Formats: sequence, C-alpha cells, structure tokens
Amino acid sequence: MTCSVDFLLLKAIDDMKKKMVETASRSGFISQETIKCSQELDNLLNLHMKHFSNERIE
Repeated sequence: MTCSVDFLLLKAIDDMKKKMVETASRSGFISQETIKCSQELDNLLNLHMKHFSNERIE
C-alpha cells in the first residue's frame, strides 16, 4: 500500500471508531446500528493488520 492509501485506511478506522462510540452512546451497545459499526470497524482493522503482516514477510 502506498502512504496515501495507508493514511486513508487509518482515517477510515478513526472515523468508524468515533461513529461506533457515538452510536453506542445514543442507541446502546447491543443495538443493530452499533453492531454494524463494530463489524465495519473489524473489517477495516483486519485490512490494516493484513497490510502490516504482509510488510513483515516481504
């Protein structure tokens, strides 16, 4: 990944964290909306981890 893609991914992770916290505060931790945000955050974090594990191998 290039630096700009890294930056965009980290920004997306940060934005999703904020959205999840706001949603949980408003709707509760077990609301469908909060769970959806959590799953989207998981996907973003998995992409980030895959990127860094690939860098270590190469």
